[in-house]
Amino acid sequence: MSARRSRTAYRIGYTLWPSDFELSDPASWLDEAEALEVDSVEIPLFCTRLIANCRPIEPALRRFAAAFEGRAIERTTHGMLSINLMDEPDRLPMHEAVARANIEVSARLGARRMVLHCGMAKADDPDTLEAAYGRQRESLARLGDVARTHEVELCVETIWSFDGRQTALPSKLAHELVEIGHPAVRATIDFAHSALQCHREGADLMSEVRTLAPLVHHIHLNDCFGVLHPTAVALPTEAVAYGSGDLHLPIGWGSLDWVRLLTEPDWPDVDIILNQELHPTFWYALPGDVAQMRRLADLMRGRNLRAGDDGALARYPAPH
Repeated sequence: MSARRSRTAYRIGYTLWPSDFELSDPASWLDEAEALEVDSVEIPLFCTRLIANCRPIEPALRRFAAAFEGRAIERTTHGMLSINLMDEPDRLPMHEAVARANIEVSARLGARRMVLHCGMAKADDPDTLEAAYGRQRESLARLGDVARTHEVELCVETIWSFDGRQTALPSKLAHELVEIGHPAVRATIDFAHSALQCHREGADLMSEVRTLAPLVHHIHLNDCFGVLHPTAVALPTEAVAYGSGDLHLPIGWGSLDWVRLLTEPDWPDVDIILNQELHPTFWYALPGDVAQMRRLADLMRGRNLRAGDDGALARYPAPH
């Protein structure tokens, strides 16, 4: 592992994730974030009711935005989860309209980056799947123009294949973003999602991350065990017991090798935010998670990094 010092000011933050998926008044959440002295919060637009029929709801947006007035904390947003730019052609206009509204709301909330999931498609043959990727490339190019006008950067997030739908490995997403070639369209690496997709496809996670890294402008941190077991579970809570799927665990509670994942790739010098998407069930662990993120950000900046430290640095406290 190289001990080079990065010029990037890696900052830390986390997603404001209510257990009922209803983020109507963010004021108390922002108070907590300021008390924890994080640099940023991520606003999950899918937990808000700020858009109706593809347009911002002005009274709701003004009320929501007022909670941020006078606060120095940086903010990013996460676009709605249902936006799928690889959907069937007749559905794309609606997806794009909702995405445009997400971009406008992001700009008005002062967010300079908006996370958007990579698309998914049901495809029985390579040609059908490639056509879906082509639709996504065209949509992202158009949305990139909208985002640039609003001074927002779209950061397309790695996800994993489920519900019989296919999506991109990190290396494939890198290829797609290079093909699009839009300065306002970059990547979000979600390590848990990427680990699940690599496990599914039999790909090497570190190799995939290294390929995407130069295009990454935003990072999602949350732990898991990198596997999706075929065993059906009766309740979502039981998935944790089986160690299966996208668990949104505190850092160090799963099996991802955070030191290697964060310090070995060549990230661009673009002031990347490390954002934890912690499941509300584990909110009690947030202060400890913030401390872990600070430690990891320091490692990424090259502080306290000496040859031979790798083994010790890779170990995090297990849950008690």
